[in-house]
Amino acid sequence: MMQTFRRRAVCFLIPFNLVLLFESGGGHASERNPFIGGLNIEGYELADSAVYDKENVFDYINGEADIYFPFGFQYLYVLQLKMALGGTRAIVEAYDMATPKGAQGIFKQYTQDGGEAIQGLGEAAWSDNTIILFQRGRFFLRIWPDDSADLTLSPDYQDLLKLSRLIDVVLTKGVTG
Repeated sequence: MMQTFRRRAVCFLIPFNLVLLFESGGGHASERNPFIGGLNIEGYELADSAVYDKENVFDYINGEADIYFPFGFQYLYVLQLKMALGGTRAIVEAYDMATPKGAQGIFKQYTQDGGEAIQGLGEAAWSDNTIILFQRGRFFLRIWPDDSADLTLSPDYQDLLKLSRLIDVVLTKGVTG
């Protein structure tokens, strides 16, 4: 999955960084988007990444992308993170929904059936023990084990929960609103 979009995303990433710098009011560190560059979380290595916008998001989530637009979809950041201990990998999808209200709206779309709330993660969080969803500021996040055929191990639920909490700390310190 990750290799199929690498070429398109790389072409988009360089101009996007320039746009991001201008949109952030001069590029102060606290205003930068934490998903550009892979989050830089200790114990996790960025294995692959891509950025999608309104024009090419269908390349990644064909058939499901339309539900994001009414909630203010701007960008989708897809990160494949390799965990230093054990070498397992997780997929992080971070949807920039422009406003916290938009992120809350799409979060509610995905959390209506089954699963249970997770306390102390984001402004709202949910899991069905296979995927973790949470909302922090303008971001809606989906985190799950990378199920690539070349992997023999997958992170367990506790690994995903730990990663989600670390991402939440990054978002709390960075741009979220």
